[in-house]
Amino acid sequence: MSGDDDRYSGPSEDHGDAVTAVAVSADGRMGATGARSGEIRLWDLRHGLLTAYVGGLHDGPVENAAFIGNARRPQLLTTDGSASLWTVTADALEWRRLPRDGRRLLTSADREAVLRQCGDFRWLGAFGLSDRHDPAAVGRTGSGLIVVSGDRGLIEAWRQPPRERPYADAEVVWAFGGKDDAADQRLMRCCDLWRLVVSPRRGRVVVLDAETGIVVTAFTPPARPTAIAAHPDRPLVVLGGRDGSLSWWDARSGHCLGRVQAHAGRVRTLALATGTDLVMSVSQDGTVALWRLHGRGPAGRFAPPMPAASRELTQVAGTPDGRCWLIGGRGGQVHVLHWSDHAGLVPQRVGRPSWKMGGGDVETLLDDIRHHWDDGTASAAAVRELASGDLDEAWRETAADALVDLMVNGADPAARETAVIALSGIAKDRVTTALYQMFDRHDGHGSAGRLLAYFTGEDAPTTEQLIANLPGLGNGNFLGVLTSATLGERGATAVPAVHAALRASPFPTREDADYWWRDETTKYWLLYALRQAGADAAPVTPTLLAMLYDDEIYRDTRHYAKVTLQAIGLPAADTIAAEVRRRADLLVHDENGEDEESEGFSLLLDTLLGMPPAALAASREVGPALEAVRRRFGNGPSTYEENGELVQVYELHLADCIDETIAEQIKE
Repeated sequence: MSGDDDRYSGPSEDHGDAVTAVAVSADGRMGATGARSGEIRLWDLRHGLLTAYVGGLHDGPVENAAFIGNARRPQLLTTDGSASLWTVTADALEWRRLPRDGRRLLTSADREAVLRQCGDFRWLGAFGLSDRHDPAAVGRTGSGLIVVSGDRGLIEAWRQPPRERPYADAEVVWAFGGKDDAADQRLMRCCDLWRLVVSPRRGRVVVLDAETGIVVTAFTPPARPTAIAAHPDRPLVVLGGRDGSLSWWDARSGHCLGRVQAHAGRVRTLALATGTDLVMSVSQDGTVALWRLHGRGPAGRFAPPMPAASRELTQVAGTPDGRCWLIGGRGGQVHVLHWSDHAGLVPQRVGRPSWKMGGGDVETLLDDIRHHWDDGTASAAAVRELASGDLDEAWRETAADALVDLMVNGADPAARETAVIALSGIAKDRVTTALYQMFDRHDGHGSAGRLLAYFTGEDAPTTEQLIANLPGLGNGNFLGVLTSATLGERGATAVPAVHAALRASPFPTREDADYWWRDETTKYWLLYALRQAGADAAPVTPTLLAMLYDDEIYRDTRHYAKVTLQAIGLPAADTIAAEVRRRADLLVHDENGEDEESEGFSLLLDTLLGMPPAALAASREVGPALEAVRRRFGNGPSTYEENGELVQVYELHLADCIDETIAEQIKE
């Protein structure tokens, strides 16, 4: 058949959409595939035949699939953000949606089966953490902790509530990573009887003790991992690379056990036959290969007879003995392969794509965007290709998530700016929040000015023009973020004009409600510009302090003044600490000559506590100010008992917290 045909005449039982999840029963008799459209299909793997299919019950793409129960009454668990349980009988396929507390409907053996087959299960309701956002991957430890990874680098271990208190809150036991070590954690896995957590980071793979979160070892794979398989019972990890390579690692020592060049294209997914030393890899180039741990060559290969550009594979699952494998592709094709020592890999069913795949693969582009945060050229190229195509509605939310990740975590300003422009075309409602996150993480570089010029067509507006534009920019308008951030990028040269505009702007009282929203929004943009200017905005500190204490001003404006003081850093810390000391040493008497406590300590100390730790540690004024506070409030413990209740001296508590912050900063 010609590669120019729009459709293939392959078997009609192939999916009409990309296969996103596969599962094989432990005895190899039954398989299941889930599609991006939400459709589920069941297969007789002995004969390679479709036995049942159903669509329209899932709300989105099928994310995971795993068989649980026993051979006489098998059940299939699938997820699409929430979970469904399918019971397979001789003449019917029964379906029910599991509730958010569905973990109580699954036995420990069921949960074990899920984790052994999938490696992770991205529906936390099944494990008792229903109040958490959707994770990138989930695992568990030997003691029952649930390990949750996020798509921006954070890994947390949670303890489930005890059975006698099933609705109690879960608690975090340990956490690792975060924004300073941002890395997509979709490939996080647990292995070695759930004692180790394998976490791909930026440029390396870190192995953590599952019970404590302490780093056990780290190693650097030969290529960026795009697929992972972790043995549930052994400290064995197999990594598939972007370059098509396959490497085996001892997760406890970090020692490489072997490496092969498995495919011509990136490895899309891996599956271990956990009862053997076999692992199957499937690739973007459409080929399948079965490998032994110490083998020099593949134990079997399979390449479907169709144009290479139309056979890309996405999912694989197999039996523990490695005898039966179920494989799905981006074109909806489904292959069933049987393996034996003497015959190798024998196709029981060869599927055909039900549609011709042209252009770039969205999933591959998103993978590049997520993982090339340190490679500006590669990530920007992937973003441009993604934005140039006609993006299907089903991909828009996922694409927006990846673009936001790049804006927040990308190392290259040009790549971040490209992501902003692409996001404005894909999900404009998310641009404002994403810009705040980007500017909070990355200062300077002129990105705000360049982006403002792109979206407005004005190359070099004056500071006065930018300030004049602010009243017309509503609170949710991303041009307001760019305009105020552009003022902030101009630093000390723009501060006097911004300061003057802030002082001239009306500050309505609580009774003046007619125009307060417009005015307060304008003041917010001015304060945001000063916040972006950082230490250059130090001359505005007295005005900000006056706003902080004026309780007639709208409360959010006072909060923004506080945050701006904290962004100024060391100069503001010195000024505030000097004011704390002045007030602490000031004796105020009432009409009877008794001492009155000076007001405002807690507000000023709370503002100090939110300062960058480095600024607190560098300030020469903070230490004497804290000593003055302790003299003022008795220089004793921060709590005392009154009428049988424990009362906290809040000012002393804040002073203790500031001292602890400084001590931790000095230690680092």
